[in-house]
Amino acid sequence: MGAVLAVGAPPLVEEFAITVAAAAVFGYLAQRIGLVSIVGFLAAGVLIGPNALGWIDDLVLVEQMGEIGVIFLMFFIGLELSGEMLKKMGSLLFGGGALQVGLTIALVTGIGVVFGVNTKSAIYTGCLVALSSTAVVLKMLSSRDETNTPTGEVAVAFLIFQDIAVVILVLLVPKLGDDGGGIGEIVWATARAVIVIALVVVVAKWVIPAILDRVARYTDGEEFLLAVLALAGGVAYGVTLFGLTASLGAFVGGLVVAAGPHRERATKNILPFQVLFAAIFFASIGMLLDPQTIVDLWPVILFFCVVVVCIKLIGTGVAARVFKRPWPVVVASSFVLAQVGEFAFILEKIGREAGLTPADRGEDGSQVFIAVTVLLIAITPLLFSVGRRVQRSMEDGIGETSKEIRA
Repeated sequence: MGAVLAVGAPPLVEEFAITVAAAAVFGYLAQRIGLVSIVGFLAAGVLIGPNALGWIDDLVLVEQMGEIGVIFLMFFIGLELSGEMLKKMGSLLFGGGALQVGLTIALVTGIGVVFGVNTKSAIYTGCLVALSSTAVVLKMLSSRDETNTPTGEVAVAFLIFQDIAVVILVLLVPKLGDDGGGIGEIVWATARAVIVIALVVVVAKWVIPAILDRVARYTDGEEFLLAVLALAGGVAYGVTLFGLTASLGAFVGGLVVAAGPHRERATKNILPFQVLFAAIFFASIGMLLDPQTIVDLWPVILFFCVVVVCIKLIGTGVAARVFKRPWPVVVASSFVLAQVGEFAFILEKIGREAGLTPADRGEDGSQVFIAVTVLLIAITPLLFSVGRRVQRSMEDGIGETSKEIRA
């Protein structure tokens, strides 16, 4: 008996317990001082990670936990978006989103090349910067009941396109590395991805509602929740067999469930798990950050934070304005999307495996990128507030001008 008790907890249980406990404490502290809980989750990851207290030092296991977290986060995001909302966005989603991503990549690439970064690494860095945080921004918009406002419409449209664009970028980034192929391979891989997604949507529309109908008819609550989670995991795993990301599959699964009659019940059942998935994912990001990097390179980190915000303001602002959004909405949506998102970490990992680093600066470049991303996610509520204040100021100015003209 004593020998059995001496075995101890399996590694996953230990890491999971420490991560959730730390995230709970720091999430609570962040809320108490007026910050969003995500900042607390990031801080928890930094503290318990291998570069600080070292309570968790198995980064492979941490990355796996984080990937599970982002899969179910993306399923929940898909669940929150109705088909009517996507149809309403139309050209703003595909035209505006494509312009915003393309312009951001072009700006970063141009600046990088001017400062001596080789073209492939500059494009790769642009791909990282082009992505904003779907999880953070949608959570903020939802908590403020602003998802359906003009600003929320622009933000959601661009974020959805970015999530779709991740599929193409995941295919593109390895081609920029040491073993990269030609443009023909990229085009074929992209076409294959579009075909697979279309097939998944068609099949899922037939299968998922039928399964949920039977489960809802013959069971109570627990089995329905398990069915929803199983479908999310099943679709996520299924698309990986065709070379696509599990998170995109989960997002598509969420969209299909949202289009059916069980959207409200599925959302209600899975809502409590959203916080858990977010805590695990953002804590895993925090564990990648070396606090010593911030101490040693803080002027560089702050400089790149400013540069990234300026680039994102320009990219989002131009795209929103081209699609005829009013200037106050252009400014507000630009500030909302001025951070770097969670999928950039997935791309960074893929790039690292292909021999690429941000701005072609090796390990220092990777650490600066992680620090910039974490800090920008942390100050997203501040950027959101700045954008709202400027928006209100511009709207008041427009209102006064209109009164003067009428007078």
